[in-house]
Amino acid sequence: MRNKFLTALIAGSFAIGGAAFAEPPGHAKGHDLPPGLAKQGKVPPGHAKKMWQRGEHLPHEYREYQFDDWARYDLRPAPAGYRWVRVDDDAYLTEITTGLVAQAVIDLLN
Repeated sequence: MRNKFLTALIAGSFAIGGAAFAEPPGHAKGHDLPPGLAKQGKVPPGHAKKMWQRGEHLPHEYREYQFDDWARYDLRPAPAGYRWVRVDDDAYLTEITTGLVAQAVIDLLN
């Protein structure tokens, strides 16, 4: 009787241990959003896009996206030493040399 119990106990531990190696769901691997968020078109908490504010510095990798059709969006012309930069749907008036944000217009191009 004791051998049957030990055999069952060992077999059960192998079955439970195998579950630890199960494949995680797709969203846990970073491929997709969880189904509830994907249906709503939402971004997971903590993953919202970065929006820079006046006084912050725009990173170098975004400074090259200059746009010149500022008048189309009723923006004022960039003064000397500044230019309008587009990041996603936002427009930033930044100092050319430092990337300092002088004005931020969020969702302007949306």
